[in-house]
Amino acid sequence: MSGDISLGCSALTKMLLHAARYPHSAVSGVVLAQGKGGDSSNMVLVDAVPLFHLQLGLAPMLEVALTRIEQHYRSKGLVIAGYYQANEHIRDNVPDFVALKVAEKIAENNNDACLIMIDNKKLCLNLQTAPIIVSQLTSDGKWKSKDKPSIHIEAGALDVISQLLQRKVQHDVNDFDNHLDDLTCDWDNPQINKLLDTLTAAAQDKC
Repeated sequence: MSGDISLGCSALTKMLLHAARYPHSAVSGVVLAQGKGGDSSNMVLVDAVPLFHLQLGLAPMLEVALTRIEQHYRSKGLVIAGYYQANEHIRDNVPDFVALKVAEKIAENNNDACLIMIDNKKLCLNLQTAPIIVSQLTSDGKWKSKDKPSIHIEAGALDVISQLLQRKVQHDVNDFDNHLDDLTCDWDNPQINKLLDTLTAAAQDKC
């Protein structure tokens, strides 16, 4: 297991908005980090890409999605650094077979890969804490939850996400399932990116 893990506002926002858009379905996606270099003891997750909300375990579609994501973000110096999932039932935050297998596949290319489970029962309109459980592989090949002090959330992120949830912006989030139904639905979510830029800039001005 590596050292600390930091989650940027964009990464956490897209994960939680994705889960909030489909509260009665399991959802999945990947998180992105800067490529190798710098301080390897602290991994910073800077963005997330929502994948599926219909059937999470379809291997052919997962392969296509991961390949396209890798190609798209390579020029930006970003790599797939982990997998996130929210289970269907509100009290279920334990990774299932699909979550474990996808996370293990990502870990084949990134030793510090993380597995993030969204704690549905803690997802609300006024977030006080990040409703996530972050795990990494240990030396014996087991996924182990990280201690809370080793997980850092970007300052102001919870306030920004709460604002977006209250404004029902989760309905604007697109994942790969949406894209396959309608190619005009961009899984890169540029409209969310633009909104985040505005809100984070406003939050910084208040500081």
